[in-house]
Amino acid sequence: MPIESEQERITVAIVGAGIAGLSLAVALNALDHDHKIAIDIYESTPELSEIGAGINIWPRTWCICEKVGLGESLAPLFDHPPNLEPRIIYEIRKADHADGFRVMDISKNGGGLRIHRADFQQCLIDNLPLPRNPNVKINSTCTLNLSHRLIDYTYRPSSAGHEKRPVTLQFADRPSRSCDILVGADGIKSTIRQLFLNRLANGLDYQRFLQPRWAATVAYRALIDKEALRTLSPNHRILDHPGIMYVGRHKHAVAYSISGGKYINLVATTHDRSKEGTIWKGPWSSEVPKEELIEQFRGWDPEFQQLIQCVERPTRWALHDMHPLDTFAEERVLLMGDAAHVMLPFQGAGAGCGIEDAYILANLLTNRLVPSSPTPQQFSKVLDIYNRIRVPAAGAKVKATVTQGELYTLAIPELEGYEEGDDIPKDKLLDVFRAAADNWSWTSSDPEEDRRVAIDLLQGSLGMRSPQIYN
Repeated sequence: MPIESEQERITVAIVGAGIAGLSLAVALNALDHDHKIAIDIYESTPELSEIGAGINIWPRTWCICEKVGLGESLAPLFDHPPNLEPRIIYEIRKADHADGFRVMDISKNGGGLRIHRADFQQCLIDNLPLPRNPNVKINSTCTLNLSHRLIDYTYRPSSAGHEKRPVTLQFADRPSRSCDILVGADGIKSTIRQLFLNRLANGLDYQRFLQPRWAATVAYRALIDKEALRTLSPNHRILDHPGIMYVGRHKHAVAYSISGGKYINLVATTHDRSKEGTIWKGPWSSEVPKEELIEQFRGWDPEFQQLIQCVERPTRWALHDMHPLDTFAEERVLLMGDAAHVMLPFQGAGAGCGIEDAYILANLLTNRLVPSSPTPQQFSKVLDIYNRIRVPAAGAKVKATVTQGELYTLAIPELEGYEEGDDIPKDKLLDVFRAAADNWSWTSSDPEEDRRVAIDLLQGSLGMRSPQIYN
């Protein structure tokens, strides 16, 4: 039976209105058939804006998007239908010398659905259960609170164990608020992660997890106007190609179309092994002169040179990751997205991993075994299952993306001794990129398997096994 009273709803506070946080709000509303969730989103910035450029929506992630009602909004934004037909993800091209050549194609079922990050975020915003979105069916109540920078939280369970909204949030220059569950979706520099880990019983063991670590890698990002490239090079292959990866020793770049084919998204990375273990000094992202990008890839394949000649305003990003955490949740506080599992971009998995966090949590909280006023023990079961499903899955992705980056930049022991621009036997290159292709096998796997395991665990822990409780 639907819940009518606001006081009877489970109040979920989501700190951070990036992809992970907004995905959770959308998923909760889509699955909340009993109308038992109240969502409060808190964002530190005065307006919602997204930095970055292209992201990949793999078939696995697309399945979740459809399940939470985003399919109709997203489908028109992709350059091909979202199905499981085999498609090229990237053509691999050895490009760190003047006579570059094709190594092989990496193809997977469904390929990759490329989209501008800002377009994806806007789709999520348009599907929030807010009064300003009249076409969205409102199951969960929702508020969006901008200019709310969280500085601390407290958790005070009552002696009776049933206190409503026992988590209090403190904001800079704003009144405090309360909730039943606090979700830290506040990104790579997460305030909640630092507070959460320091307050664990063995908090001293987590000091190395408080801050991300620089991966000794820099990424240059740019959007290239496709018509400008066509003017410079009318026959450039990227104009009509799903994606090209240009590779060399300790450097690589990817290029693919986004925004309905208006732009080419370019990400060019360099890795300096001599700086591994050091700390990046200065801003993590900044606009840099075009000449800096050109200098980093001087002498590369003329096809790639033509591409970077069309770059107008490149930005330089210091890429960071984090040691995989062994817990994302305790008591009434949990982490998701980059707050929980910062990862490098080499599998295009970061956004999708945050969406999977949101999907699992939303399925648990909205399941009919969880009442509108859960006991502390029931909340504990939900968070324990979230940990059991998401911690190993995200940790595996963090590790896999490091391995993938080593393959892309030819930085593996088998190629030790080769330098940038050296000829590398093609059979060795084929071995490298066949391994890279195998590492992408997860992209078309079924996310429903994890959901089913999560619900089975919930049924078992709460003592019911009737199939009717599935949402």
